[in-house]
Amino acid sequence: LDNTGSTPVHLAAYNGRTAALEALVRLGAPLGERDADGSTPAHWAALNGHAAALEALARGGAPLGERNADGRTPADLAALSGHAAALEMLARAGAPLADRDAAGRVPAHFAAMHGCAAALEALARLGAPLSERDDAGWTPAHWAAFNGRAAALEALDAAGADLSVPNSNGDTPADLAADEVLHPAALRALWL
Repeated sequence: LDNTGSTPVHLAAYNGRTAALEALVRLGAPLGERDADGSTPAHWAALNGHAAALEALARGGAPLGERNADGRTPADLAALSGHAAALEMLARAGAPLADRDAAGRVPAHFAAMHGCAAALEALARLGAPLSERDDAGWTPAHWAAFNGRAAALEALDAAGADLSVPNSNGDTPADLAADEVLHPAALRALWL
């Protein structure tokens, strides 16, 4: 372990070193160890978009749905980083794409709030929920509108997500975009 609690498996996953991961799997290295942040090697591979590393971890039996200390799964991290190929690999390996965090958010919420249209498109292809409400009643469209993420709103619209549903306060995504005067592109995306 290094001073962050990272094992050689963490470091190989973080850097996308698939051959090193495969060798570590053959040597019987533990694949589900947690570092100081509570992250497994799968978290680091997903965050950095290393789909081949995720595949090697999955073949070795690594856990792919664990939550780190921040409550995020590898799918959450792949979504918020916009890594569609990592999301697709996680889905093929059976990782959950609809598990809720402590605030009721699914990976689509994270992709939307960070403006990751490609991740939203991948989640749509994979059948992940795109209109789920979090504990505050916000859908991914609310988060995209609030953060001015026009491309994410367009991806949600193209996937058939409901862009007009109100949150717990009665605000639609358009209401949130209108309240944030710096988000004219988000408003245009909602009114197309």
